[in-house]
Amino acid sequence: MEAGKKIGQAEIWVGIHGPRQAGKAEYDLVEMLVVAVAAVLAGTDTFVEIEARATEKLDWLQQYLRLEHGTASHDTFGRLFAAISADEFAAAFRRWVGQVLPAPGADEVAATDGKTGRQSGKVGGTPSPLVSAFAAGAGLFKLAFKLSLIMS
Repeated sequence: MEAGKKIGQAEIWVGIHGPRQAGKAEYDLVEMLVVAVAAVLAGTDTFVEIEARATEKLDWLQQYLRLEHGTASHDTFGRLFAAISADEFAAAFRRWVGQVLPAPGADEVAATDGKTGRQSGKVGGTPSPLVSAFAAGAGLFKLAFKLSLIMS
């Protein structure tokens, strides 16, 4: 098994169209997405926790990202994720996972876990299903554990 061709973070997240007005956005879209994904992989569950983790690890994050204005607030993360396309984010996330992890072989097992989040989505809408898949043989658990140690 081989991981896909290595591409930079900007190329991974470039397919996500930011709903913000050019020149008015204080925080870079790609940087916000990288911070949020890293924080979630390190174990955060909410936008408040993403902000707290990013603020706590700002020096470490600035080794890899400019973060010219520091980190965004939890409200800013929330507005961004409410406004971006879930399909665009999913496609970008799959590109990132494809470069980090090798494709699983036919004989490999992926452990899955799922639940439906209460009060997810819009008023009157249906709750969003949340599914996690872990390819232990490909080292996904090791990657998440390593990110958790780095960000903790």
